[in-house]
This record gives sequence, C-alpha cells and structure tokens, in this order.
Amino acid sequence: MLTQYRKNQRKIAMGLLGFHETLRDQQHLLKEIDTYESDDHYQLFCYYNENSDNVQGVIGISKLEDQEIVLHDISLNPSYRGEGISIVMMDELQALYPDQKIIGTPATSAFLAKWQEHKRG
Repeated sequence: MLTQYRKNQRKIAMGLLGFHETLRDQQHLLKEIDTYESDDHYQLFCYYNENSDNVQGVIGISKLEDQEIVLHDISLNPSYRGEGISIVMMDELQALYPDQKIIGTPATSAFLAKWQEHKRG
C-alpha cells in the first residue's frame, strides 16, 4: 500500500534512496529529501505490505502541468527485491493518478519501460 511520506520516515526514506548510485553522497541525498519535503510539485511515497509495518520501498515523483508525472526515484529494500513489489508500487501509483501519464528520467526510464511492458502483458 502506497502512503504519503511523512517527516518521521526521513531516516527510512534516506536509507532506501541511498541505494541509488547518484544519491550515495550524503549532500545529494539530503538535497533530494529536502526537495520532497519542501517543493509542492514533488511527492514521496512509502510502500508497506498490508501485513507489515515495515517500509519496503519508496517512490518519488513530480507533477507537471500537462497531465504528466515524472518518476524520479523508485527504490526497494534489498530484502524484497525480485518479488514483483516494484510493479505493484507502480500499479498503485498509476491508480492514484489514473488520468496522468507517467514518464521517466534517464535514471528511471529503463525501469519504467519494464513496468509498461508488464502492463501490456
């Protein structure tokens, strides 16, 4: 279940985002989290399994004016990788924004293509 990020989840979100090569530097990581916390166009979501209180992953997006959402970050706890959770996370994100197209960045476009292929099935 995707839920809106709350500031009390900062350390957990930073830990998950820290798996990205580009965010391993503490300054870049802090800047990324600060953007999600302060810019209304950016949103960070935490993913929980319905049977657990543990955050299993995070998704970071920004909303564009023209009915598009940019997928900036998606990161999963390594313990949950390979279980299809990232696909479920994206499905839930699309359900939150059913009328908007999700586009990627250079860092997320390969994953986004994999998810879109999975949707086509």
